[in-house]
Parts: sequence; C-alpha cells; structure tokens
Amino acid sequence: MLSGCWGAKWAKGPINAEQANLKADSIHAEQRRMADQLDRLERQLAAESEERTASQARIASTLTDLEETLRALSSRIEDNEQMQMNRGGRGSGGSRPAVGTAPTTNDSATAAAQAAEDQYRAAYMDVTRGNYDLAAPAFRDYLTKYPEGPRAAEAHYYLGECEYANERWLEAAGQFQQVVRDFPKARQVPAAYLKMGHSYNQLEERGLAQQAYRALIEKHPNSEEAKQARAALNELGG
Repeated sequence: MLSGCWGAKWAKGPINAEQANLKADSIHAEQRRMADQLDRLERQLAAESEERTASQARIASTLTDLEETLRALSSRIEDNEQMQMNRGGRGSGGSRPAVGTAPTTNDSATAAAQAAEDQYRAAYMDVTRGNYDLAAPAFRDYLTKYPEGPRAAEAHYYLGECEYANERWLEAAGQFQQVVRDFPKARQVPAAYLKMGHSYNQLEERGLAQQAYRALIEKHPNSEEAKQARAALNELGG
C-alpha cells in the first residue's frame, strides 16, 4: 500500500510541472500580445500627436498670412486716402496762370510735387496689382529723383516689398532697414521691422532676424506686427 501511494504521487509530479509550463507559456504569450497592442497604441497616439502639431502649425501659418494680408490692405487704404488728400489740397480753386504770364516759383514747386506724386502713385498701383517687376524700377527712379520726398519712406518700404516678393531677401532687408533707420516716425516702421526679420530669416541669418524682431517688440510693443514678431521668435527658439 505504501509503495502504491508513493508511486501515484510520484507519477503526478511531471504532469503538474508540464501543466504549469503550459500555463506559463500561455501567460507569456498573452503578455507579448498585450505588449504588441500597447506598442501599436503608443505609435498611433504619437502619429496623431504629430498630426495635431502639424495641423496647428498650418493654422498658425495661415493666420499669420491673413494678418499680413490685412495689414498690407490697411496700409494701401491709408495710402489711397493720403493720395486723395494730397490731390484735393493742391492749387487755389483750380485756376490757371493767365496766358502769356510766366509761372511763379510756387507754380513750379507745385508742378514738381505733382509730378513726384504721380510717379509714386503709378508705382504704388503696380504694387497693388502684383506687378512687382514694373513697380520696383519706378520706386527706384522716384527715390533717385526725390530721396527726401514726402513719399520716400513709403517708396523704400514698397520697394522692399517688391524685392521680398521676388525672393531677393538681402535687397529687401536693405530697403526695410533704410525705412527704420532714416524714417523712424513713419507709419511703415513696424511692418518694416517685421519684414526685415522675415528677410533675414529667409537668408538663415538667425541672429539678425532675432535682432529685428526684438527691436520691433521693444519699440512698438502693442502693434499687431509685434505680436507676429513674438511668434516668429518662438519659432526661432527665443
């Protein structure tokens, strides 16, 4: 009897060990399956996070483009209003000099001012139509003839816009720099700082771009351009 009971217990030993091994293998397989599933979920979450980041970047870029477009349109509206004021303020009731009378000094100055304004207006209209290749030489000619004319700041700025549109980044930066340096009170100064920073950024001159953005933020902290400069600085890492 004793030997029989012992033999029965001994015989069950390998069977229990085999079952335990099978169970362990089953648990390991389940762990691997769960690990694979967790890995897939992590990859999916990472991909969705990247897509959200890319989508946010696209939205931010679109908003920036829209803001710049609105700013440019506002600037053009102000220019047009100024043109109308300049046209309406000339002359004395539209009277002409009497026949046979030589024009006075005032008449000559008025004619010269009108010619300068007409030249600027023609170049500006080309900018509004996107004819940058026509506008650029016209602005250069204006600045050659009237370097200190009433439209010099605007001419430098829009010449910079022409160069920027044609991806002549260095030339564009030079024009925008001249606006902020020579015409610090011109209303185009905040936009000139911003576009100067963008131009240097295109040239991969990160330090110069940051300087332009920081100068804009310091001098015109409440402007819309300063808001865009802060965003640009964040993209450059501060």
